[in-house]
Amino acid sequence: MNTGKPHIVMLATSLVAILLTLMIQACGNKLPSPEDVARKIDANEQLSQADYASMLDYCADYARRAQDYMDILNRQANDSTPEAVRATNSMATLFGEYPYLDMFRGVINNIPESALDKDNLKKVRENARYMAFPLPVGAGVNMPASNVEGDIVDMPDTDTGVVIATGDGEVVDVNVK
Repeated sequence: MNTGKPHIVMLATSLVAILLTLMIQACGNKLPSPEDVARKIDANEQLSQADYASMLDYCADYARRAQDYMDILNRQANDSTPEAVRATNSMATLFGEYPYLDMFRGVINNIPESALDKDNLKKVRENARYMAFPLPVGAGVNMPASNVEGDIVDMPDTDTGVVIATGDGEVVDVNVK
């Protein structure tokens, strides 16, 4: 006579194994919350790759959402058009939803690209196309400003011709073209 106990025990064991596998996967893929990362930054603690991943995801989410507004703004003749005003107001509202954005951007903009692992570098490359996405030092295209004319070595006084300043700098064309 078969009571079915071995079948129930095997089913229960399989269910427990499946649940444990799911729990391990869920715990292994969990990134720290933005709040936890912000606390670490405020405490000047060492940041992990998981912390960087959390910051990159946070900034990418904002950048993807803000891109539509930036596209609208870029199409406007000036910032006073009704569309530009609406887009600017919408971006301000969106920015308010991301209280750690400036903090995370500051960190990301000041870390060398080499400090990120391959998964985080992939996130950078995938999101670099968004105007609001911060790039680590060394990432992205290094394009000079279009209004830079050259370097300043010596700056003469325009009236006397006497050098009044020396050093590094850039000569900038301030005329709108």
